[in-house]
Amino acid sequence: MAKALVQLGYGSFVLDAQSALKLTELLAEAELYEEKWRKSEEGGTTYHVYPQDTADSLRTIKIMPTAMYQIAKMAGKPE
Repeated sequence: MAKALVQLGYGSFVLDAQSALKLTELLAEAELYEEKWRKSEEGGTTYHVYPQDTADSLRTIKIMPTAMYQIAKMAGKPE
C-alpha cells in the first residue's frame, strides 16, 4: 500500500495514504484552540476557540515513494 508523509506542526508522520487522507479530512473539520498570555494591567491568560483559516495551516501531506519508505525504515531511529 502507498505511504504518505503527513506533517502536523513541526512533526512528520508516516501513514498509509488512505489513513493520511482521512486524518487530513478530520483535521479540516476541527476548530483551533489557542491560549494567549497577556502582560498588561488586564493580565492573565485568555482562551480562544475559532474556525481555522486553511491558509495558516501547518499541515501538509505528500506521497512517500516505496523505496524511500523502505530505506528510511531500515535506517530506523537516528542516534
